[in-house]
Amino acid sequence: MKRINLLPQEERAKASRERGLIWAILILVLVVVALGLVYVKYRSDVNAKQDELTTIQNETAVVQAKIAELSPYAVLQTQRTAMTQTAKGIYESSVPFSILLQELSLVIPENVRLQSLTATVPPAMLPGGAVAEPGAAAATTDVVFTGQTEKHRDVAEFLTRLGLIPQLKDITLTSSTDTASTGATGETTSSYKAFTVTAALRPYTTQPPTTQLQAVAP
Repeated sequence: MKRINLLPQEERAKASRERGLIWAILILVLVVVALGLVYVKYRSDVNAKQDELTTIQNETAVVQAKIAELSPYAVLQTQRTAMTQTAKGIYESSVPFSILLQELSLVIPENVRLQSLTATVPPAMLPGGAVAEPGAAAATTDVVFTGQTEKHRDVAEFLTRLGLIPQLKDITLTSSTDTASTGATGETTSSYKAFTVTAALRPYTTQPPTTQLQAVAP
């Protein structure tokens, strides 16, 4: 059976407008609810990020406080490192006279008798000394040996063996003369060879460090 709408034309138009308005209100309500949900979500995310930022700031403040507390020890560590490097440089650039004497005792011939040994450190090897230019001739006499032996051949052997000591260079025979000792009656009792040998200390590959005393604040 066919349905017939008995409402007047004006009423039908009014009912259509009301249904459209209801749908518009429903859509508006849905949009508002959706926007509210989005707002709540982003608000929650912002609060979470804010809490995370506050936690990081608190941790940073704690770390900065620890850094400030430990800063004096960092200064001490820096000073300790600098002092260690300076001490190492001084040790490496020190003149090893004890080692030099040990090596001399190993190379000296049996028939050679030393009477004196003098040694001085050249200015270029002192802390703060002028650096010697590469290839410049070093006309220094740093070590002087004087002694006696029975033959000139022993003196020559002594010169050769001194060349085995790495700390010495420019080994030179200054003099080697015949000397005789006489007894109470003036007669010759013995004869020997008196000699003098000079050498220079081998310079450092790097200059020794210089140190200065610094006043410590009370």
